[in-house]
Amino acid sequence: MQSWLIVNPFLDTQKFQEIYGMLCAAAEKEHMELEMKTTVQLMCPVGSAFPSLPDFALFWDKDIHLARRLERQGLRLFNPADAVEQCDNKALTAQVLAAHHVPHPLTFLSPKTFEAMGYCSLEFLDIAEKQLSYPMVIKEAFGSFGQQVYLAENRQQAEAIIARMGYKDFILQQYIPTSHGRDVRVNVVGGKVIASMLRYNEKDFRSNISNGGSMAPYTPSVAQEEAALAACRALKLDFAGVDVMFGENGTPIICEVNSNPHFKSTLQATGVNLAEHIMRHIRQVISCGG
Repeated sequence: MQSWLIVNPFLDTQKFQEIYGMLCAAAEKEHMELEMKTTVQLMCPVGSAFPSLPDFALFWDKDIHLARRLERQGLRLFNPADAVEQCDNKALTAQVLAAHHVPHPLTFLSPKTFEAMGYCSLEFLDIAEKQLSYPMVIKEAFGSFGQQVYLAENRQQAEAIIARMGYKDFILQQYIPTSHGRDVRVNVVGGKVIASMLRYNEKDFRSNISNGGSMAPYTPSVAQEEAALAACRALKLDFAGVDVMFGENGTPIICEVNSNPHFKSTLQATGVNLAEHIMRHIRQVISCGG
């Protein structure tokens, strides 16, 4: 069974290389040839066909244009282009979750502005803060590892954050005090919860391991599992890392959904290698003609 692992050539750090290596090793266990291809290596003129395609591709990037071109030519992607796009864009994620009644924080989308213009009026902030109040979470629509997520304690801070972002799309979101600095990463593969870990940070409202957070194995409640699975169904994901916050009385609230999760920390916390579960799921789907 021929396959590609499609990666971004500019994310060439040890952290990414370790993930790629784990996926390739897991594919070998499943008797699949997983050849790494960068998005640059797959460049060809718009309108032309790719000369030859494998049986499937594990799409470990967020290049939506390339993903859609490959799908139009009939290549099965894991995860599909729509799923990757909706997870990558937090504004889209919120809309899909809301449409499917999946619990998530109350969210407002920023109005559209343009480069060199910014926001000459903050009337939209007046509207949002009446329902969200402060503290308020402000997230750039595109971002990873918690680096583009901010907490505004008051109006002055919110205005400063918005000014720094310029014309970027962002969302304004309800702050969940009962989940300050902690959440649960629920890893889902093929519609099943495979492994979960608690992430916590005593020095930051964000729990991300890359921001100095810690981790521990965790057994999610039935409600937490159901919320994570509902999010994956709504977004049509083959696999994902779902970040579930602690609402009042333990009510699960979906924070974010990651279509290509970094699972080394899950392996360290739980001993479960997500790469093996992902490749096993892909083999089963392809074998059934999916």
